[in-house]
Amino acid sequence: MTRSAAAEPFFGRHVWGLYRYIKPYRRIIAVGLILNALARVCDLLPLVLAGRVVDAVTRGAHDPRTYLMFGLAVLGSFVFLAIFQSGSDYALAAMAQRARHDIRLDLYGHLQTLDLTYFEDRQTGDIMSVIVNDVDTLERFLTDSSTSIIRLLVTFIGVYGYLFYLEWRLAALLFAPLPFALFAVRHFVTRVQPRYRAARRAVGAIASMLENNVSGMGVIQAYTAEDRLLATVAERSADYRDEVVAAEAERARFLPAIYTVAGLSFAMVFAGGGWLVAAGRGPTLGDYTTFVLFAARLVLPLFVFGMLINQIQRAEAAAARIAELRATEPKVADRPDARDLPARPDRIAFADVRFAYPGRGQVINGVRFTLERGQVLGVVGPTGAGKSTLVKLLLRYFEPTGGRILVNDTPLEDITLKSWRGILGYVSQDAFLFHGTVAENILLGRPDADMAAVRRAATVAGIDERIMALPQGYDTIIGERGMKLSGGERQRVSLARAVLRDPAVLILDEATSAVDTRTEAAIQQNLYAFREGRLTLAVAHRLSTVRQCSEILVVVDGSVVERGTHEKLLARGGVYASMWNVQSGGDAPNGIDPDTMTVLDMVAAHPVTQDVFRSYDEQAQTCILCHGLFETLSGLASRFGLDRAALLSDLEKAMEKGENMIAGGGQDAPPPTTEP
Repeated sequence: MTRSAAAEPFFGRHVWGLYRYIKPYRRIIAVGLILNALARVCDLLPLVLAGRVVDAVTRGAHDPRTYLMFGLAVLGSFVFLAIFQSGSDYALAAMAQRARHDIRLDLYGHLQTLDLTYFEDRQTGDIMSVIVNDVDTLERFLTDSSTSIIRLLVTFIGVYGYLFYLEWRLAALLFAPLPFALFAVRHFVTRVQPRYRAARRAVGAIASMLENNVSGMGVIQAYTAEDRLLATVAERSADYRDEVVAAEAERARFLPAIYTVAGLSFAMVFAGGGWLVAAGRGPTLGDYTTFVLFAARLVLPLFVFGMLINQIQRAEAAAARIAELRATEPKVADRPDARDLPARPDRIAFADVRFAYPGRGQVINGVRFTLERGQVLGVVGPTGAGKSTLVKLLLRYFEPTGGRILVNDTPLEDITLKSWRGILGYVSQDAFLFHGTVAENILLGRPDADMAAVRRAATVAGIDERIMALPQGYDTIIGERGMKLSGGERQRVSLARAVLRDPAVLILDEATSAVDTRTEAAIQQNLYAFREGRLTLAVAHRLSTVRQCSEILVVVDGSVVERGTHEKLLARGGVYASMWNVQSGGDAPNGIDPDTMTVLDMVAAHPVTQDVFRSYDEQAQTCILCHGLFETLSGLASRFGLDRAALLSDLEKAMEKGENMIAGGGQDAPPPTTEP
């Protein structure tokens, strides 16, 4: 918010923003307004007739037909009031429900365009609170409050118009205190708006925490954290309670002012009007009776007005959160001149691709590779090396901060997102399944496929027999996030979903990490045959997953440090060979952990580097070692586009590694324990 609540319009600028959602329903709104106006006429007609009856009585009229006509007129007014009011309520309620439907669809559709960063920075419960709770608040405003506003305006204008026609002096007395009511309203709005906005934020915080805790209930119970998390939920709930109580306190101070103004207006009408009638200077007794009844009907909307302002401020707080979500622009979107991908791609190339997450250092450093149709490219490396980030760049969850990704020599950013992602098959390391049946989850990317195709895809993923053993087979409900299945089963269902799509580009990010080695071997054999006619990128931590790949990239600290086939990388005796040795039950050289290895570790542990260290005599070792490492680090920084200062900050650790090797008499002694 850039403006204070006091500087905003009466209804709040965000509530006015709802007009674009109700604009398509102008006809039904017009019908509702007309029917509401007719209902108000029928509502006020008995009050006019009451004055006529009083005048007839004072004139001494004795004809029963006169009073019968008055009675029938009153009865007719009530019948038509019911008809007109019901029609008005239906029309406006139908408009509110359609507008709510449109708002919710618009918000959800907009959410689907936002990039991954938006969802990583926000809790699911808070987003759900906006789409569900805040939208429902606006629906109640459109249904109830809008009807009350229309009723109040029609009544106010109609009553005051008739009262000025009937006796302008009494009407002026009735109107005189109203400016004080407007002052009270402005003061109330200024005080209560921040309270309701804070309350809506508190609702989002509670929803986020509850959604998170319910999803992790097993972990909570396993760690006996029930009492601590209950206290945290109580704290968040208390925040909401306190904000709402504070808002109600403001409302409690506001309503007496409205009641006082209404009472003052009514008292002046009684006193002034009674004196004018008694002195013979005012209206007839019947007209005065009608005036008093109309004044009472006018005062009642003032009472409703106080509650209505409260409802409007609740709606304004909800509308502000909806407007904030709707105003969020995706960071990854189609360019104005972007074109659809004309055909299935033959080649994907990473050309000196670099990437850094917002607020963090460089994650991908000058990665280059080419993947041709029919090939399978494996990507391996220690934890946190940047393997999954490469996948996210290929999926266009993020844009590279340097270099380019080319598809058939066309920059990826020049291709529309829908056409690009429409040819992808993606299996993530955290397989996500939706609540529903097994078949519904597999059919997600290709809903028109028949069951024969579904079963063929499941067979490739090695899950068909297991699915058929479930109680209802492919029609078995698997629960939220597929919790009724094991981790390996969820991964294989996710893999079947990707296979069914017959993608031109298949992206496997630790796709079989949760299955046993025998099942993995069968799946890999199926996928090897499935590679024909498509481009496949397989990210893996378990090297057995990629040993059949056409080429394997070894990524360390976001840089490709080795590449080649499985056999060539083993023969080279570098990082890949070290990782293979550890996963095969051997020991890592020089005590380096391949799972946490950095570029600096790789340099220090490389045989050539060790030979250089051993060649220095003891007297000159420190000087030459510092100079050699400085040159090594500077060269790495230049080659990979890294921050040289950041690499040099690790110089002492590298020296400790080198000194330890020399102190071991030329033997490969393990270095002292240091932070990687």
